[in-house]
Amino acid sequence: MLMQFLASGFMLGSVYGLVALGFAAIYKATRVFNFAQGMLMATGAYLAVTGSVVLGLPLVGTIAFVVVAAGTLGVVIQWLLIRPLAGRPLLAMVMITIALSIILRALIVIIFGGGAQTLRLGLPEGSFVLGSVRISAIHATAAGVSWLCMALFMVFFRFSKAGLLMRATADSHEAAVLSGVNVNRINATAWALGTILAAIGGVFLGQLQVASVELENIGLLALPAVVIGGLQSIPGAIIGGLLVGLIEQLSSGYISPKARDIFVYVPLLIILLVRPWGLFGERELGRV
Repeated sequence: MLMQFLASGFMLGSVYGLVALGFAAIYKATRVFNFAQGMLMATGAYLAVTGSVVLGLPLVGTIAFVVVAAGTLGVVIQWLLIRPLAGRPLLAMVMITIALSIILRALIVIIFGGGAQTLRLGLPEGSFVLGSVRISAIHATAAGVSWLCMALFMVFFRFSKAGLLMRATADSHEAAVLSGVNVNRINATAWALGTILAAIGGVFLGQLQVASVELENIGLLALPAVVIGGLQSIPGAIIGGLLVGLIEQLSSGYISPKARDIFVYVPLLIILLVRPWGLFGERELGRV
């Protein structure tokens, strides 16, 4: 039973890690704590519904549609909402992302209605047995694609020119501007990538469950994941997602599904009290 819970937690945590990675990418590049990440994830599920059901696209076409639409949405959000607030107090940035979440939820309800939408993309179904663990094919596919996306992002972030500029902007916004870096373009890229990663996570969670605005509540588990791992740590976001997935499955299996939030958010509170920069984040020192 333990191995079954660990396997389920690892696969679900992989999707959480993907969404948390998008959250960390936005924060690391723009210093914006994006409370709309959960709703961006739910939006990804509805984009998949639009591509597969409304437009009748095949699986590859639906994924391409989700990626392009999510990336465009991220750029629009950065240019229309985030860019005008550059240099404003942190509270203004927090409130704009909360407002964005509410607006996206309202738009989804207006367009698709309040009911849940069934999402069928033609992904592998059934299950297989690995040792003493039964693994769902959809869960395994979601975990595999999540790790592929995370690996591609890490390669982009480490070795591409745009990734180098993102890291330079994250290290020092002022130095990047003085060096001639187009910071607005880099920030837009970060928002596009963060939105795409959240949307892909939403596609898989919508496939595992149903496409619903309530997916936002699941997507918000990326917040404790990225805080536990470290807001400025890309690997920390992935590890934090895995930890949240494991904690969720173990607490739901051995205690009660209703106890999930307790065992997820209590470690978050402990981290904030003891090590607020996260397990793998870097402590920021300032001169007073």
